Amino acid sequence: MKVLVVTTAYPTPAAPAAGVFVREHARAAARHADVAVLHLDRSHDHRGLPSLQRVEDEELPTWRVTYPWSPTPVSAVLHFVAAARGRLAVRRAGFRPDVVHAHFFLAAVPAALLWRAPLVVSEHWSVFLPEDPLELTPLLRRAAEFAYRRADVVLPVSEALRRGIEAQGLAARRFEIVRNVVDTQLFTQGSSARNGRLLAVGLLYEAKGYDVLLPALGGLDGVELDIVGDGPLRGELERLATASGVADRVRFHGLQPKREVARMMREAQLFVLASRYDNNPCAVMEALAAGLPVVATAVGGVPELVTAANGRLAQPGDPEALASEIRAAFEASYDRAAISADARARYGMEAIGDQLAHVYGSIVRTK
Repeated sequence: MKVLVVTTAYPTPAAPAAGVFVREHARAAARHADVAVLHLDRSHDHRGLPSLQRVEDEELPTWRVTYPWSPTPVSAVLHFVAAARGRLAVRRAGFRPDVVHAHFFLAAVPAALLWRAPLVVSEHWSVFLPEDPLELTPLLRRAAEFAYRRADVVLPVSEALRRGIEAQGLAARRFEIVRNVVDTQLFTQGSSARNGRLLAVGLLYEAKGYDVLLPALGGLDGVELDIVGDGPLRGELERLATASGVADRVRFHGLQPKREVARMMREAQLFVLASRYDNNPCAVMEALAAGLPVVATAVGGVPELVTAANGRLAQPGDPEALASEIRAAFEASYDRAAISADARARYGMEAIGDQLAHVYGSIVRTK
């Protein structure tokens, strides 16, 4: 079976962390299918008409079409032009998909119009969650409605996201939850050292709640925090660490390759996520695959991942509540081997690959 992944988010040299979860999905699908990738690369810096390139350093056959993007009708037209140019390149390479798997409804709209193959749509965007302050514009809402109506199956990555989509009055022929993917060759069980090391991984922007986590650390004597990620708030958060009196116990590591993140997860005692809103955070699942207990805020799809057996949940936006749950988790005993085994069985490449193969097979048989 041939599967074409069409996506608006995928890693690039300029943004190596963008859309990594889509690449992992594609790799999982490739366990059972012949997979190629078409990246519709929306760029605020690109000038002129869409430009096409065959990406040579990717594991899977990949084409990238880069085009100017802004919230204007012209960009919407260029979105379709880019998809059409990518379709032509894929066809010229002799790749005729049996299934088109779009990631995000924006990629699904041109996919539904340009390919006759059955359409699968994975949805990742937290805009459908009630906690997310963003709202769909009328145009985007119509695009989502069209994409979901045309899809043979829609795959939200969390049950919370499915509920959010339906709460906005958007329907699909069929929903099925298929979560993000963990590379279980990288994220393996670590030590059980009680070393007081706390790890947070995520982009440094408002949604991730680092401005709550740093004051919470002030109430945790002897705890050291490693933060992996970068973003627009880094300077502000470094100043907040100083103002909170914890600068000597916090290390900002910036963006790191997954191999380094996996090593840090194996060596930490606890993972923390302080998000104000979140969906199906890959970093939480990766931590669990490493056997690392998790303290996280009870937002979006996070309570579907974090249970009493592998961590604790706190209310968002409350430094004292977060500190209390972190303290309790440090004092508790967790079976890291059991945490790792459960996460690997649920979110590993093999598990998600099997789910995707079942989805693809079911819609091809129906067609």
